[in-house]
Amino acid sequence: MRSLCALDSRTNVSPALWKLHFRSDLGRSRCWRMERVRDRASSAGMFVLAALCLAPNGVWSFNLYAEHPTVYRGPDGSYFGYSVDFYQASTDRNTVSVLVGAPRANTSQPGIVEAGAVYYCPWPGLPESCRQIPFDNSNNRMIKVNGTREPLEFKSHQWFGASVRTHKGNVVACAPLYRWRTVKRDGEKDPVGTCYVAVQNFSAYAEYSPCRTSDPDPEGQGFCQAGFSVDFTKDGRLVVGGPGSFYWQGQVMTAGVAEILNGYSLKAVLRRVAGEKQTVMAEDTNDDSYLGYSVAVGEFTGDSAQGEQRPCVCLTRAAAAWWEVSARLGHNP
Repeated sequence: MRSLCALDSRTNVSPALWKLHFRSDLGRSRCWRMERVRDRASSAGMFVLAALCLAPNGVWSFNLYAEHPTVYRGPDGSYFGYSVDFYQASTDRNTVSVLVGAPRANTSQPGIVEAGAVYYCPWPGLPESCRQIPFDNSNNRMIKVNGTREPLEFKSHQWFGASVRTHKGNVVACAPLYRWRTVKRDGEKDPVGTCYVAVQNFSAYAEYSPCRTSDPDPEGQGFCQAGFSVDFTKDGRLVVGGPGSFYWQGQVMTAGVAEILNGYSLKAVLRRVAGEKQTVMAEDTNDDSYLGYSVAVGEFTGDSAQGEQRPCVCLTRAAAAWWEVSARLGHNP
């Protein structure tokens, strides 16, 4: 069985047009990345060049050149290519690489099965040149229950790498099926989801799990699946979607990367990040709306002189209303 999808994306470095192709062929996942070629005559490239020549200071343009793709391969059965984004190190503004999520990949985490991973793929590069990024090398944290050590969390099959986003030198990757024991003693496993941020060219990491709270179960944040979708604002603030909160009304959370990193500790399981904002439960008529199934951030209306960005959030089973989400996050609609 073969599947093909295409993703167009624009880098934050200079206006550019990119295209990625993914194909899963008999269990082997492959990621095709189009070579970057300057001054090639193609209809897509000519369109981009014509549009960008209006800029007063001059820009770079990139064409799609399908004859010589760069091929990346990941482990069989890992879903390599499930998510992807471009990455530019803060110390090297002339090199762009690609990050590829593989949510069923195995890692070196002790006792964890198919935790999922994110791969760093240099470009240009060889098919086997991708390497795992060590967002999390630890096993499950433990807790004592009636004198017995039991897992506090469950990282196996958590689908880490299901979503990946970058902003300048910062990276976030999420595991929406991450589960934890909740605050109860009966060993419930709530799929609250979790994310990890990486900064300073992958030299520092911190976890961000906004739905791992003392409000469990379906009526609370127990089925949140935070990180099902994720994005950054232009000033680097993180926006996380959790479509399972509050009887699947869904939820959106925002927090600053600096605040996530500040004072981070593995021991702080229940942690509220300073300056964090979360949408709250609405009327029960909003149940099963899946708010946060997908998120994006931008200036969509043109009515802001300052170019203020607002979240645009998909509600897959209700009418999408970004102004409602903005208001619930404390912004002016």
